[in-house]
Amino acid sequence: MDYFLKTFSLQKEREGRVKQFFSNQITPLINSSNKHAIDLEIGCGHGHWINEYAQRNKSKICIGIDLISKRIEKATVKKENAKNTNLCFLKAEAIEFINYKPKELVFTNVFVFFPDPWPKKKHHKRRLIQDSFLKLLKLHTHSRSRLFFRTDHLEYFQWTKTQIQTSDSWELSNHDWPLEHESYFLQLLPNFSSLSASWL
Repeated sequence: MDYFLKTFSLQKEREGRVKQFFSNQITPLINSSNKHAIDLEIGCGHGHWINEYAQRNKSKICIGIDLISKRIEKATVKKENAKNTNLCFLKAEAIEFINYKPKELVFTNVFVFFPDPWPKKKHHKRRLIQDSFLKLLKLHTHSRSRLFFRTDHLEYFQWTKTQIQTSDSWELSNHDWPLEHESYFLQLLPNFSSLSASWL
């Protein structure tokens, strides 16, 4: 098969999976009180944080996405053990997931915790938090939405801070952190930095 057609086919397949995810799992959870209370964690890993967050925020619809199948599988087991019926997981790439979701649904809070810092300068274009992503995210959130970011990579933290400071979509804010939850992963980290942002 022609490379372009094969790539296009795979992309259409991924788009279909995201749309099916919303149709089968998210839409049935939506009601008049929570349709503007959908929270997303990008790079949820094994789901430690988002499971605890969902447990404490039963009125919200929570979504965790990650690129690694095994992580999604483990996160789903945690969800089922905790009986978090307001939480759903999907293997998906962040930008595709945001683009393919139903346009009428928007996110209230978006969490990006410990993403790959891509430390080499030639790889900086692969970093998630940059102007193009911030512009896209604004299209899929609302005026009271918040972006929460955390990393143990100081240079990436400064990079992200600068991206937001120079953005015409978002600005740094000092909102309370939504949940501090001790986990095995956090115990391994010597230190980390956090920031929050809101619509400009």
